[in-house]
Amino acid sequence: MEKAKDGEGSWGSPDARPSFYQIMWFANLKELQIPTKFFDGHLATEETETVALRSPCGSWDTKLEHRDGCVYLIQGWPHFVESHDLGRAEWAHFLYSGRMSFDVKIYGSNGWLKKYDQPAASAPPFASSFPFFRREIKGYNVGHKCTLVIPNYFSRRHMSLSKEPMVLMDTDGVSWPVTIVVTSGNHLAMSGGWKALADAHSIKKGDVCIFELVEKRVMQFHILR
Repeated sequence: MEKAKDGEGSWGSPDARPSFYQIMWFANLKELQIPTKFFDGHLATEETETVALRSPCGSWDTKLEHRDGCVYLIQGWPHFVESHDLGRAEWAHFLYSGRMSFDVKIYGSNGWLKKYDQPAASAPPFASSFPFFRREIKGYNVGHKCTLVIPNYFSRRHMSLSKEPMVLMDTDGVSWPVTIVVTSGNHLAMSGGWKALADAHSIKKGDVCIFELVEKRVMQFHILR
């Protein structure tokens, strides 16, 4: 879906830059087709195949691929999708800043602009041979009736959409059973048991937690402070 110069459109303040929208389905979560009219009007004469995508989370370099008369973002695009937890029926708005550079805004399936926190420069690095995800703890992740949502990109790739309970293991080897709920948006979320774990480990807003999937429905968690 292409919009020539409306920028934010009906959802916000006007932006005069050329732009286009794409709704996310299974196919374009893996590769994203750039509308032919947009490519011909704004990108065809550029000499590089590298496209920079910017968001509040940072900057990603992607590569164009020409195939069957169409143009796609291939290399680097899945990393962008994963980093922004993009899911089906969400919208990506690409605002062209020239020189093969786009600012990208993500809208949820409800039409609201998704907010992202900039990664802290001081956040400790983490590496593992197991699949893992990182979560910066928000106010709603701790306290009364708190939950913690597992990112869609992670659950789609490594888990089943099931209410089967999970076990979280702390660095002392203690197991913490947690119940899993499936939200209306088909997200998996840790519910019962998560508050007990968070309280016992004094987890608070601003902490960064790592969750490693070490076995089926078993995660090792770490707190980075």
